[in-house]
Amino acid sequence: MGWHEFFPAAEGALRALDIGLRVIAVCFVPLVLVRRKGPSSTAAWILTLLFLPALGSFLFLMFGRDRVRLPAKRKKELDALVRAQVAAARNEPPPSEGLSRLAVDSDLERGLFRVGQNLTHTRATSGNAVELLVEGGATYDAIGAAIDSARHHVHAQFYLIRNDATGAWFRDRLVAAAERGVTVRLLMDGYGSFAIPMAWERPIARAGGQVARFSPLRDMLLQPVNLRNHRKIVVVDGTVALTGGFNIGDEYRGGNMPGVGSWRDVHLRIEGPAAAELQRVFFQDWAYATRRPIDPAGYFPDPGAARGEGRIAIIPSGPDTRTEAIHRLFFGAIVGATKEVLVTTPYFVPDEALMVALELAAMRGVRVRLLLPGHSNHQATFHAGRSFYADLLRAGVEILEYEPGIVHAKTMVVDSRVSLVGSANMDLRSFRLNFEVHTLVHDPATAAKLRATFEADREKCRRVDFDEWESRGWSLRVKEGAARLVSPLL
Repeated sequence: MGWHEFFPAAEGALRALDIGLRVIAVCFVPLVLVRRKGPSSTAAWILTLLFLPALGSFLFLMFGRDRVRLPAKRKKELDALVRAQVAAARNEPPPSEGLSRLAVDSDLERGLFRVGQNLTHTRATSGNAVELLVEGGATYDAIGAAIDSARHHVHAQFYLIRNDATGAWFRDRLVAAAERGVTVRLLMDGYGSFAIPMAWERPIARAGGQVARFSPLRDMLLQPVNLRNHRKIVVVDGTVALTGGFNIGDEYRGGNMPGVGSWRDVHLRIEGPAAAELQRVFFQDWAYATRRPIDPAGYFPDPGAARGEGRIAIIPSGPDTRTEAIHRLFFGAIVGATKEVLVTTPYFVPDEALMVALELAAMRGVRVRLLLPGHSNHQATFHAGRSFYADLLRAGVEILEYEPGIVHAKTMVVDSRVSLVGSANMDLRSFRLNFEVHTLVHDPATAAKLRATFEADREKCRRVDFDEWESRGWSLRVKEGAARLVSPLL
């Protein structure tokens, strides 16, 4: 074929390809409409499909298909089965009875605990000892000490485990526990821990432990980034638990990450009856991942005497509940505040409800402060979050950008009384598509420590000034506008 024949043929092939892609994209539009998602998300998908058919089709195949419903339904059914097994083994009264015995001091705390009970199937507990962990070294020391002290079992689950020195240290702790005769189960997310090879797992299996992956590779091909298990939980002997924002990796020890800097996070060590509620969450996730529910006998010991004064509700959330429990808990905490709201989050893409809650709280005279990253490892989310700054600043919300590195903590302190610490970011993916867990704590001492941590971090932040923000360059405005356009897809 000569050049004079090649170019018309190539042009015709490209034109046919373009027409085919547009037809495919248009065929996806009805699928977008029947998903019954929010109007902004639906509009964003339709516009992307119509004006960028190739990119839109690819993105929809990867992220937009409603293949959440059937796996979520299966997990919901397994969750109910596990809850019934645990309740029968423990001879538990209804959750409402535990709430009625929970002594709280104000309508805010009472209301938030009631919301948590109504949206989830976990039980509020009292008599917990709570330790706030704000440094990587201290957090890993606490995790290691808990595992090393185990006599009966260690149950651990993490979204991300690195194949690095910290990952090897964590695995070796589990191996040592299994070699002592302790039952060891490790659950990793199939996407977040994708880089962990089978060779990394073998020492645990050889020692008698068990390793499972939540939505492994075979499922990821159908649902690559949705239905992720973002929870971080360690439960030891049913009485000690650790949870929060720390994954397992060298960067979480405080080392520098290229292009980002040091990581900053927050975790909790809990001793007392709340550990059993995190155990229940682990049981449910393990049953879904393995299709083999754990016999609860021996895993839920009597907590005995009170270990501390912390009143705690464990709030799991995910696409299997359809209640968006953590989102509603955040909303309730903000609208119930009378003095102060301190929020720290690494990924900030609020929906309209949270924007209204934050703005109205500031307008009511509540001091609302957001501590957000000054730079991020996820640029689209970073710029999408910044697109909300002007409205928040105009309402009187204070915005602080953390400069030394990336702040990865997900915390909230309300009126120096109520604390929220967990795995959920303040974005739609955490609220709707990920499996997350947050801890609601009513303990003045914990709130005071978390508030002091916020103040210490504030010293390392740049406060965003409204006039200065309004004078920023057009290139930043374009990035923010483009990122906000696709924010419903993030």
